[in-house]
This record gives sequence, C-alpha cells and structure tokens, in this order.
Amino acid sequence: MSESIDTVIVGGGQAGLDVSYYLTQQGRAHVVLERSLQAANAWRNQRWDSFTFVTPNWTARLPGSDDLKGDPDGFMSRPEIISFF
Repeated sequence: MSESIDTVIVGGGQAGLDVSYYLTQQGRAHVVLERSLQAANAWRNQRWDSFTFVTPNWTARLPGSDDLKGDPDGFMSRPEIISFF
C-alpha cells in the first residue's frame, strides 16, 4: 500500500513547526523532514554556550503553544531555547 502526501516541509525549526501546525489544523497530510533525530539540534551542537536569541522572546511564539514564560522583551539563553523547542 502506498500513501500520497501533498506537502513536504524541509526543516523542523520554528518556521517548519509553524507551517506543520497550520496544516494539521486544516487536516492536510504532510511530513516534516529534519536532518537530526533531536529537536533543536543546531542549538544543542552548533552554538556556543553563551549564545542567545537575537530577537525578543515574543517573536518565538509557536502557534498552539502556551505563552512564553519570562520576560517577553528578554532574550532566551541557549538552554532555554533547547527546552522551548
């Protein structure tokens, strides 16, 4: 048996997760392709420990998730970003 999927999302970062959420809300079959087995792999393995988001926390909201904890005008640290994703 074969399955047909109309939409392929390349990358499981913030934008890919956003698109996946809205396709799910519409009941559309899709798949998210991610190079790594873990979420936030680049943040885990390719960023230095002191790296933070370069945009305020309020820009990182994912649709369907709870509001961000902490200062919306602050900047998440690397461990917070990993936990968030």
